[in-house]
Amino acid sequence: MKKILLLLVALLATTSVWAEDFISSVKVIGGSKSVVNNLKDTYTSQGWTVVDKDLNDGCGSSSDYIYLLYKTASNENLDIGFITGFYISDASGIAPDNITHDGRTYTLVDYDGSDYFKNNKGDLNSHCGSSSAYIHLYCTRDNDEYYSSTAVNSISFDANQSGAVGVNGDSEGYDLNTGAGGDYIYMHAGTGYKGWTISMNSNHTQCTITGYQGTKNNKTIVYIPNYIDGAPVTGFSGSVFSGFTNLETMFFFENTQVIQMASMQGCSKFIRIRTGNEYNITPASMTSIPASAFVGTDLRSLTLTSVTNVGANAFAGSTVLNSVVFNQSEDVTIGDGAFSYIVREGGNKCQVTYPGSIDDWSPNAYMYSPSLIVNGGSGNNTWSCGWSGGGSSSSYNRLYWTFDAAGQLKIACADSSWVNHPADQTIVYKGWTLNQVKSLTLEHVYSIANNEFQSYSNLESLDVKSGLNNIGTYGFNSCGSLQTVNLPSSVTELGMGAFGNCWNLHNLYFNGTEAQWNAVTKKSGWNDYVADDFMVHWRCTVTFNANGHGTAPEAQTMWSNQDKATEPTAPTADGYEFKGWYTDAACTDKWNFDDIVPGDMTLYAKWEKIVVNIPGDVNGDGSVTSADVTCVYNYLLNSDETFIDTCDVNGDGFITSSDITVIYNILLGSKK
Repeated sequence: MKKILLLLVALLATTSVWAEDFISSVKVIGGSKSVVNNLKDTYTSQGWTVVDKDLNDGCGSSSDYIYLLYKTASNENLDIGFITGFYISDASGIAPDNITHDGRTYTLVDYDGSDYFKNNKGDLNSHCGSSSAYIHLYCTRDNDEYYSSTAVNSISFDANQSGAVGVNGDSEGYDLNTGAGGDYIYMHAGTGYKGWTISMNSNHTQCTITGYQGTKNNKTIVYIPNYIDGAPVTGFSGSVFSGFTNLETMFFFENTQVIQMASMQGCSKFIRIRTGNEYNITPASMTSIPASAFVGTDLRSLTLTSVTNVGANAFAGSTVLNSVVFNQSEDVTIGDGAFSYIVREGGNKCQVTYPGSIDDWSPNAYMYSPSLIVNGGSGNNTWSCGWSGGGSSSSYNRLYWTFDAAGQLKIACADSSWVNHPADQTIVYKGWTLNQVKSLTLEHVYSIANNEFQSYSNLESLDVKSGLNNIGTYGFNSCGSLQTVNLPSSVTELGMGAFGNCWNLHNLYFNGTEAQWNAVTKKSGWNDYVADDFMVHWRCTVTFNANGHGTAPEAQTMWSNQDKATEPTAPTADGYEFKGWYTDAACTDKWNFDDIVPGDMTLYAKWEKIVVNIPGDVNGDGSVTSADVTCVYNYLLNSDETFIDTCDVNGDGFITSSDITVIYNILLGSKK
């Protein structure tokens, strides 16, 4: 009788070998001895393997020679629950249900035909004659569920020709007892697509894994195939791993083409990624980590070989994450909240090694992460990150902090909650060492509590960007190295001794007007025992007044008691000459632009009328008339000296009737 063949695509996995070659195709050949021998040669040259056992062995000279052929495939395509191997037994007697061969367990395939064959447990040559061999087909399955594409998932025998496996490529079902007598026996190979579901592009050059068909919650490891149905797998979509509650490991092959990592959110037991023989390393083809990719997982460490984009909240809330290493030489786009809410117990830290400038990171990327340390690339400092809000404060408190190796401490509001809830932005938590802080930057911090930064002996500069309302009693008292303070115009109160005993404090810059500074409540001793040359600077404006002629230059804003105004380009006006800038409208006190501006001030332009000399125009009205004659007569007859400077019309040094004659000649159009 003839032995049956397996059409299967599957993978055998053990604890020591994760995958091996599997049977991807199966074929039955039959006919006379010469025909079969020719077919053997032909298919062998095409890569087929012949199982050297005539399935009609001993069934008589009239029976066909029937052989089973198969092909194997590499581990590029993996599948779930499919048959992975077969074994033909010709032992006499009743066959056992299971046998072991080469360390693998094989299960007998029953023949669901007549009772006679069932009682003999599927001897495919039973009832073919006394000299026929015992032929039993056994198969083995992959006990673990891995993933791939279409493969044989069942083998059965019955007397139904419809849909049965054909011979020599014939689509019509082939009787395995052809020429041997006995019952009709047909082999059926069931195929299934139990692994990944995919979305294929139009020309079948790539596909995306969109889901999974099969049991998810018992999986501890998954293998991501390089190809499905001949197309390379390049990514994932949808909630592919939703329901994989026990998944621990994801395996990528060395030559994977996946570009974007799948989101593992919700896979609470997920620990590692494996690429080839390396653990916790992403494939070289992968350039993107999606948003929330590892939220709620147990991922311990990860090396991102070529990733250039990390989505929002990708590692948010990791409680066991030890390290993330970026292996690129280029900067990476880090999304908001990518490393937020990282809190470790027992002082443990999560180390992030980053190739570029960490100054490019959005502050939201690492908010609320007191256990996070970010190591920047060449020339960059190391940041320690965390939050300074929370605790007993309102839930609207959104302050976060970063602290680098240079002693720069930054505290800021991580979102816009300060707009509607400014008073909640109060520092209530400290995760830094006070004697290491050299500079402090605050933004949208509403209140600095009493003694909050007292005795920070190495603090040299304080820069408050916006939002601060008050500094409590002794807030920065005894910061002996503090030299410069920048405060916003929002400050309304400086507590008692706020900057007392800051012996090296030289300059306080108030980013408001003089009137606003004067309105600030300053408690007693707020600046006791500061540097001898201590000075407060506020924002002042120098305004230019054109004083009746021309166009005034733009106003200039600067720090009072420190900056100099820039002398603008001189204005112009028809008939007048510009003579400089003066501090008063009467133009008696000229301003020296080398002087420091003390505060708000207005500078006035001084002008002189340009005089045009017209011969005979004694009264200076721009024309020669009889009125000019009258001016000279008034001088000669009445000693009126109003126009004495212009009455000498002929220029002889005397005012006489000759000057009147010159004017008459001008009026008459003749000149002596």
